[in-house]
Amino acid sequence: MKRTQGNSSVLGTLVILGGGTPTWISVLEKAGWACHRCYDLRAAESLMLEIGPCIGVVDLTRDDFSLQGVAGLVNRNKQVRWLALVQERQLAHDSICQFIVNFCIDYFTDPVPESQLLGTIGHQLGMLQLEHRVWPQLGVFGQSGLQGEQAAMKKLRHHVKRIAMADVPVLVQGEIGTGKELVAQAIHQASTRGKGAFVSVNCESLPESWMVEINTGKAEQCCLEAADGGVLFLDEITQLDLPRQQELVRLLEDEAFTTETGRKVSADIRLIASSRYSQEELMESGLLCEELYFRLNALGVMVPALRERGEDIVLLAEFFMLKFARQYNSPVKQLSSEAAQLLVSYSWPGNVREMIGHIKRAILLADDKVLEADHLDLPRVMDDKQSLKKIRADSERGAILAVLENNKGQISAAARELGVSRATMYRLLNKHDLVPPPKHFRQS
Repeated sequence: MKRTQGNSSVLGTLVILGGGTPTWISVLEKAGWACHRCYDLRAAESLMLEIGPCIGVVDLTRDDFSLQGVAGLVNRNKQVRWLALVQERQLAHDSICQFIVNFCIDYFTDPVPESQLLGTIGHQLGMLQLEHRVWPQLGVFGQSGLQGEQAAMKKLRHHVKRIAMADVPVLVQGEIGTGKELVAQAIHQASTRGKGAFVSVNCESLPESWMVEINTGKAEQCCLEAADGGVLFLDEITQLDLPRQQELVRLLEDEAFTTETGRKVSADIRLIASSRYSQEELMESGLLCEELYFRLNALGVMVPALRERGEDIVLLAEFFMLKFARQYNSPVKQLSSEAAQLLVSYSWPGNVREMIGHIKRAILLADDKVLEADHLDLPRVMDDKQSLKKIRADSERGAILAVLENNKGQISAAARELGVSRATMYRLLNKHDLVPPPKHFRQS
């Protein structure tokens, strides 16, 4: 926490909500603290997201904010160690006492004993430093797969930072292949459960027993119990049948439920679920029971489609290009300008998953340092006379081929990646004339 700012040594960062101009602030600044005064809760929240773990002081002596508003801010920013300043008479109010007990590590009454305050804050700085040593990821947001400088990605990263610290269920929505699991992992990494397990489960293949293979080659476990103390990510939660959804509701309410076979399951988890459907579709279709929908919808995040990311598409493509070039020992080092333009102009119906497939294929085909547009196998600018239906059909066919290539032709695996049933996958294969001849399925 100790750093240099200009020629002065900065001991630590202090965020002060509300209050007047007490002498103890100048005492702290002389001692080497960087003090930030905030009289706007939104500005305070943005500041704390930028600073990360720090010490906060809530000055309740002047009624600058509603207690409910301050409580919401403090509850969302658990990476901050909070102190309260109150007047002696305020301790007669139950709401003030409850706020202090629920959210603060200590409190002081006005007038503040400056030496005692300085000692307490110094001790909390030491606790922050210890916490950072054993828990370096708290409040730190992982960027892998969420790169970009366009408005859509900046908004996504800011939203993820805000919800990471609120230990409530989250619904991550977006088209197939947009990277919803990457968002869930970023939330987990920066949250107070960051040291706990992150258990990812595909709901389409989830049995009634909740037993799945968490680690390849090891015995099956109850995914709820495996995520105890951490995060359970349920991919495409609409694939869960109604009894499983109702069991989740009971788990979120009571941290326990009894299965249909009489087995009791208990776990303290943060549930993050994903869906390719919009909120309107979820409400109108009945794919989720209302009780579960409203619990998940307390906090939600929308992952933008790849076509909405503008020039960031090139940055993401370069990220994957260099990654796979190292993996496959390829000489490729850069994209040609024509290839970059082609990547930006393509509509990307399969989103990031489709891009990964095309980049992998291009890396394997390229034999020079520059990856050219011809290596990407993407359609060029369409003829104006082409019908919209034909354009969509070609894009869908390209996405299916890319996913099949990703999964080495395994239809079940490709269906899971697309988030559709095996039957739907076969209908898509038939539609685009991609079903292999019968002889390919027979072994001599």
